[in-house]
Amino acid sequence: MERASSGIPGLDELLDGGIPRGHSVLVTGGCGTGKTVLSLQYLYHGASRGEPSLYVTFEESKKKIRAQMKAFNWDVEVLEEKGLFEIYAVDTEDLDEALSKVKEKTEKQNTKRLVIDSLTTMMEHGVVYTSQISKDMSQAVSSTIFTRRNQSLTRRDIYQAIGFINNLNTTCILVSEVGEQSKYLSRDTISEFASDGVILLENSTVLGGLERLLSVRKMRGSAIKMDILPMSFRETGIEVSSTETQTSKWAKHRHKK
Repeated sequence: MERASSGIPGLDELLDGGIPRGHSVLVTGGCGTGKTVLSLQYLYHGASRGEPSLYVTFEESKKKIRAQMKAFNWDVEVLEEKGLFEIYAVDTEDLDEALSKVKEKTEKQNTKRLVIDSLTTMMEHGVVYTSQISKDMSQAVSSTIFTRRNQSLTRRDIYQAIGFINNLNTTCILVSEVGEQSKYLSRDTISEFASDGVILLENSTVLGGLERLLSVRKMRGSAIKMDILPMSFRETGIEVSSTETQTSKWAKHRHKK
């Protein structure tokens, strides 16, 4: 099975060598856990090695994303000029239009790596109307991929949205938000089942300080390591610890909870 390196030191070791090509992976966690930085680092790593990469944001401007990348000395503008990296800041409330634009962009540049930031916000866009994309996918005029405003998203909604993204033939990270104390892995409680893989990022108070932790909860077709490891921010991006001492220390702490 061909795999895409995550570009995160220490993470590929947990992933059996990297993310299987064509997979959609949910990167989920609470506020400030590093979800966006990890996903941008994944894209930057691929783009720097000649893989066209697309970052889709429903929340931030291109300017803010570029500034965030430059903070880690990632020369994103050079990659943009070469056509290897693109930021698409969604500027429409019409999710059909947004997803059609994503499809158009991935096909035009033969995108290999894709990030949707965030799946949570994307699905919230979807509750304002009924979707033609879902009708086309299911070949049923009466079906919808999203519910109307003030209604709940259904399991079918989530599966169809992720199914649409999977059909783009990219290796995709889906950023998801979840409460710090939630027993689920996503706010919708469904996307962790619809995705091919799940990487959980957490903030935890350990030994008198606040630390970031990373664990791989699932990855289809992979012999993953399910260690809970500390994750740190360096000058050039995120790194995941892989020493046995730290692994056992964090695991011991978590088991006490």
